[in-house]
Amino acid sequence: MKKIIRFSILYLFVLSCNKSPVEVNSQATGFDTAFITTSFGGLQSVYFLNEKDGFVSTYNGGLYKTTDSAKNWTALNSTTTLPIRDIYFTDSQVGFAVGGLNSCGGTGCIPPGGFILRTIDGGQSWRNVFTPTEKIEITSICFVNSSLGFCVGDDVVFKTTDGGQTWSEHKINNIGGKMMQIKFTSSSKGYIVCLFGKILVTEDGGATWQIENPNGNIGYYAISEKDGSIFVSGQGKIIKSTNGGGSWSELSSSPSDIYAIHFISNQTGFAFGSGNYSGGDSGFPFGSIYYTNDGGVSWDGTGDIKEVGLIQDVSFPTNKLAYAISGNKIIKLTVK
Repeated sequence: MKKIIRFSILYLFVLSCNKSPVEVNSQATGFDTAFITTSFGGLQSVYFLNEKDGFVSTYNGGLYKTTDSAKNWTALNSTTTLPIRDIYFTDSQVGFAVGGLNSCGGTGCIPPGGFILRTIDGGQSWRNVFTPTEKIEITSICFVNSSLGFCVGDDVVFKTTDGGQTWSEHKINNIGGKMMQIKFTSSSKGYIVCLFGKILVTEDGGATWQIENPNGNIGYYAISEKDGSIFVSGQGKIIKSTNGGGSWSELSSSPSDIYAIHFISNQTGFAFGSGNYSGGDSGFPFGSIYYTNDGGVSWDGTGDIKEVGLIQDVSFPTNKLAYAISGNKIIKLTVK
């Protein structure tokens, strides 16, 4: 577990990027990439409201906002020094940041646990609106509409029906692995992807959950749904369902080690993650970006994006533009 570094946030201080965007040929025909180096590192999540306005979070509790397409960033007072794992906004003013730590080191150490932060002024101020009963971290959050929302942490599902002001807890037994991401396709139908090959499905708005294990003990990291097709990515090949999670098929030509996935139609999608190894005793995996135009049957792209390491999150404010994160870099992706 990484050591938590205390971080003194200068409230509303504008942080300029260290470098101008660097245009790089993606070695693929479906997208172009530009890499923007920030003056802060440990990026954990990214969320863009539109082409210009967006937010990122860091491992040491940093929250930053841009209004000029990731060129410059303003530090926000997040009120925490713990990792912020995910960000979600229901409109331009109301947003949420979740995270925490479920472990620590040293004799007598007590894990700090998790939190749900809420803003009602576009990120200028944040307030802790919920702390889980158990010392768990919260990894993912989503909303169906401005009132109904869900988030997950370890083996607990949290639900709000009043726009995030109050939250209830629902523990799920026997999943064997940590919940990584939650997505709802309607007010009743939702999915959670977990480590150790588990996918949870609800058809009653989270009242009950069915546990599926479509591909052994492979860890799943991310999920995307578009036009009735559901795609789940993780350590192994991407899997797909066209019947609401009733059955799953492996996309044999798809990439592995995919940490973020997004489909803009049921045919066209993008996958981001860990690519080829740099080599050497102190090596690291390069970043990878792949895309498909045939529903996942075939994939193009590259696992040799040497400008970054593992790419772990992405936000698509439009079908033609995305922002992904890796380390201290923002990756601006333009779809051709």
